[in-house]
Amino acid sequence: MTQEHAVYEESTVEITDKVDIEALAAVYRRVHAADLHLLDHSIPTVEERLIWTAEAPGFQAAVGYVDGEMVGTVMGCPLPAETLWWRDLTDATDPDLAVEWAGRTFAVCEAFVLPEFRKHRLGVRMMSDLLGQRPEERVSLAVTETNTRVWGALQRLRFEHVGDLVPFPGWRSHRMLVRALPLSASR
Repeated sequence: MTQEHAVYEESTVEITDKVDIEALAAVYRRVHAADLHLLDHSIPTVEERLIWTAEAPGFQAAVGYVDGEMVGTVMGCPLPAETLWWRDLTDATDPDLAVEWAGRTFAVCEAFVLPEFRKHRLGVRMMSDLLGQRPEERVSLAVTETNTRVWGALQRLRFEHVGDLVPFPGWRSHRMLVRALPLSASR
């Protein structure tokens, strides 16, 4: 058995509605160490963003561990009817895209995995475990347009690019992506 295979066998994914903000923030800072100087990663602070998400009604996360060490998360919440999620979306061709109702959209607000564990597909596993049991009709998330690695992985999971936006003033442009649920559906 190779060392790479042994590490993967020791990985676990926990689905939870309670997370350790400090531990997740530390992992986030390791994942994004080269980009922490960008506004995308500093304003609002990662702790503020994680807390906002964790305190949202219906919050849920998939937290990944390898040998007991937290290595990443995929976390989000259902969008309320009065959401600002779609504000400033450009290039959207579907006029009903931004219309929300209870049970329509689960928003993935954060998703990250330590670089040394990406080859084990833990990000895909966390996404699949979390979204595989969500009751909403669809899932949405935003990814920086320059993040080609994540963009490629999401295309393989059949996410569709529905428009672009700048989530907060001074941030880089992000691609807004949507995909029907359940994740295993062939749509």
